[in-house]
Amino acid sequence: MQTIAYTDRIIEALTPLNPTPMTTYRGDDITQFEKIETEMMTHTMRCFKADKLDKIVTIKADIMGGKLIVWATTIVPEDEYPLPIFTSEVVQAVNHLSFRVDLIPLADCGRDMEYLEKYMAPMEEIWEKYKDIEGMRPEKYLWHRVMLSPFYTFGKIKYDVENIEETSLDITTDYLNLYTKLWSETEKADPSYMELLNGRKKDMLEIMLENDPGEGPLKKALGKEKAEKLLALLF
Repeated sequence: MQTIAYTDRIIEALTPLNPTPMTTYRGDDITQFEKIETEMMTHTMRCFKADKLDKIVTIKADIMGGKLIVWATTIVPEDEYPLPIFTSEVVQAVNHLSFRVDLIPLADCGRDMEYLEKYMAPMEEIWEKYKDIEGMRPEKYLWHRVMLSPFYTFGKIKYDVENIEETSLDITTDYLNLYTKLWSETEKADPSYMELLNGRKKDMLEIMLENDPGEGPLKKALGKEKAEKLLALLF
């Protein structure tokens, strides 16, 4: 298992957004989550604010002395903007690496062809570039799969696949670089249009929060109250 520069790559790719560190969120002090150390885990979190975005949250969880390392990033747009939700996760386990990355649509793309063309179609070139890597597969969680874009990327890959650690970061930042481009082009949308999109966004984030497989280990390591507050920040 190699050390990877996940956080550095994420922060570098976010540069065009001119993000600023966020110490409070919706009136609550979130500095307590910057670094949490327990016997089981060391958890670090960095939160940012940027124009058009409600929050940018990136985390690293070092579990059982490095036997399992979880990196993740979520970017959620403000309610006035129809940007997708950016989501990324890289998990370094003892025998394999898994990762997932997507721009999750706020619209029902089966009905909103304009949204599909503007926000989803640009991902196809990135998806085509990486889809044949050995170990790429469909998302296993049904509740998650129904939310995703047509170009969601997920892999569970053994370390004998050459340069897979660096490739996982390349894939992640390719999607994130596209997100920053879409961010730069996006303007406020009509409030009546956004009402439906924001309803879907709210419901999806709640479902992610309720079903995240990391909830159990976090509660065990941090306690129920702190774990729930931390996950609510990520989603």
